[in-house]
Amino acid sequence: MLLVLVFPNISCSDEEPALSESFFKIYDDSNLDVSYRPIDVVETVDGFIILTGTELSKSDFMGVSLIKIDEEGNYEYESILDDYVVPIGKVHLNESDSNSYFFVMNPTSLEAILIGVNPQLEIEVESTIGGINYPLSSARLSNGNLLLQSYDPLSQETEISEIALDGSYVGGNRYSIGPGGDVEEEIINHYLNASERPLPFFCGEVASGSYYFNGFYNYSFSLVFTDFSDSPSGVVQGQSSNAGIRAALPLSGSEFAVSGFQFDENYQLSSTTLSTTGISSSADLYPGNMAEVKPYTPVDIIRYTNSSTYSIFASETKGRQILLNFYSDAGEIIGMRRIGYLNPFTFSSIKVGSDNSLLVLGTTFVAGRFERIALNKISENEIAGFID
Repeated sequence: MLLVLVFPNISCSDEEPALSESFFKIYDDSNLDVSYRPIDVVETVDGFIILTGTELSKSDFMGVSLIKIDEEGNYEYESILDDYVVPIGKVHLNESDSNSYFFVMNPTSLEAILIGVNPQLEIEVESTIGGINYPLSSARLSNGNLLLQSYDPLSQETEISEIALDGSYVGGNRYSIGPGGDVEEEIINHYLNASERPLPFFCGEVASGSYYFNGFYNYSFSLVFTDFSDSPSGVVQGQSSNAGIRAALPLSGSEFAVSGFQFDENYQLSSTTLSTTGISSSADLYPGNMAEVKPYTPVDIIRYTNSSTYSIFASETKGRQILLNFYSDAGEIIGMRRIGYLNPFTFSSIKVGSDNSLLVLGTTFVAGRFERIALNKISENEIAGFID
């Protein structure tokens, strides 16, 4: 049974925001042995849905659970998907049918499965993507379909696929890891120990018909650009899995906001040019280490508009806080927000709410030892207060 621990947000305005505008809640559990690994949060027509991994006794892989939250952040109920493992972010809301879509894995066949649930957590779509194994990341395309990154352990290839919302395969291609480049063990470790040193798998769309994925290609963890042709159109090469890109967000043309890593060092670039049609090295992007940021931190980048448009980089600090850095398009840090003080926090995802709030999902510890899901909704007025 989940219980809600409520912590007030610190507000810079004279009037405290309503609970529907701003809240900070931790979802405790009466079962002290339960373990959650939150993946993503999505806003629905009547509140929020949290997709989370759960520890299973029958499998080393994480199980799949959905938690329904009302508009004020209060826990309503939970749905456990017993037949599946390895929930994959992100969760994608389709406004036309109000369903939320995400991918999971069949624990026996290892095939990817598309799940679509309505706001009451009832399954509306449940479709096996035949022949596509080990789902790793997903994104929403401009045409409404989904982009899925996966790995085929038999052919030792990274796959990128366009999937319709009914689970049908639309198109895609696969790219070789390279001779002798079996990375299945690293992917399994990523599934089993994602909180220790997660591999930064992600994918997305540059423009219609032009896609990218961050994953294993040609011996290294690289950012690969493709139009689904047999050869990539461009590659930003990493160095094995020791250096590369953690997150990338297209801005305009070949300009991207980028977070990268060099071994245990991290950097952030609010805008840089990436070679989408050639070969380059991520090492050439490295401007120096951000000492405050934790080694191997998860990172997400989003765009946010509040009188002006910014790029927000979300990551974790060495002090176990969630760090939000606000960058102007001129490349300056114009605001900063740290989440967490006495208790250690981890970061899972960040999204913009329908009321221009920020939804920050992660974990914290209750009584210093029980790791629990935490959801922080930061109102638009609060955000304006810590942007210079």
